[in-house]
Amino acid sequence: MNMIKKIALTASAMLFVLAQIFSFYVIFTGHQEKIELIELWGEKIFSKGISDVHSELYRVNYGQTMQDYVVTYYFRENMPKRSALYKDKKELYNATSYEFDTDKANFDNEVSATVCRQERLGDTYLLVFASKEKLGRAGEKWQSYHYFYVVDITSIYNESWMLAIQEMLVSIVVSLGMALLLVFLIKKITRPLQEVNETQRQLIGSMSHELKTPLTAMKGYSETLLNVKLSREQEEKALDYINRESGRLSRLSEKMMELTKLYEPECGIILQKISIDTLFAAAEENVKHRLEEKNITLFKEGDYQGLEKELDADLMTSFLINLINNSIMASEPGSIIYMGADEHSLWVRDEGSGIPQQEVNKVRKPFYRVDKSRSRKSGNIGLGLALCEQIAIVHHGRMKIESQVGKGTKVSWTEDRIHR
Repeated sequence: MNMIKKIALTASAMLFVLAQIFSFYVIFTGHQEKIELIELWGEKIFSKGISDVHSELYRVNYGQTMQDYVVTYYFRENMPKRSALYKDKKELYNATSYEFDTDKANFDNEVSATVCRQERLGDTYLLVFASKEKLGRAGEKWQSYHYFYVVDITSIYNESWMLAIQEMLVSIVVSLGMALLLVFLIKKITRPLQEVNETQRQLIGSMSHELKTPLTAMKGYSETLLNVKLSREQEEKALDYINRESGRLSRLSEKMMELTKLYEPECGIILQKISIDTLFAAAEENVKHRLEEKNITLFKEGDYQGLEKELDADLMTSFLINLINNSIMASEPGSIIYMGADEHSLWVRDEGSGIPQQEVNKVRKPFYRVDKSRSRKSGNIGLGLALCEQIAIVHHGRMKIESQVGKGTKVSWTEDRIHR
């Protein structure tokens, strides 16, 4: 599992957990809000009932001592259903099916105020409202009466559980959807970073690939100059080659430092008119020693004489050199390699070992080698064709590979006529 997948999965898991925590919070607070709304509603009803009881009691004849039956009567007439009246711990009236413990009400001894508490009796959930009232005449001992009012909230709890299950199912589905979306977005966002990383890796390999052949030739020339006595003409020829190739490598190195642009669709290169003869001569000079070492002849073909094209000379020279070097590796000593051009294309073909049909598209990929053992011995690291394809693309063309096993290979660059 690569780092991108780990990041995506970790972020998705965190999102899923956070979504569930948020869902629990919403469900819990929603349940609490429902209970609080019922408390407000119940307290208003309870307070109105107490107010009505007091109003009626004050209208009675106070010439007599306040009697329990009088309080009970007006309590029964004015209080809502499911109410109960106690005098201290003595039950005077109870319209509910519950017994009440006046000690649990936690009344303030100094202030008469409504209190509310939740109780659970088996599978029943209750809201119990209570108030302690002192009634009596001035100059007499006041009596303490306890008012109770009950609201059954069992249905709220049961519905809350059902709603909680539904909300959790919805939350899980939504969270999974968001997690998958996050994975997709992370991959989409990080894919360019992966491509940049891969491009950088290709550039390093491409630089080594491009520098190896001319540097080897330059090293050979310099060792010859140091160790072998040459004629003046031979020395000038060797020095001229070293000077020319060092200049080309300098220019090429600068381009390779910016080779990332070759992997961008909007890449722009400086095109200049160059004759095909000059281009072929530069490529042939570079591979001359390798051709001689393997006794291979480079033959030029096609209708290219006097033809000029708008190209980046250094990049297109590298294009031809890479193709010729590949052909040298695939050809037997004494073979012929053909380098040609016409109005619309450039190509290199050989009569070598060829490429299996199933491998033709694979060889375009960086670091892919058909014959790994032979490539390893020759120092080939599988970047030549990958680089050639990018060079073809930035020159507004395409690279075509035609090959048959045992008969040879032809690789060509064909320009897109729209960009001519």
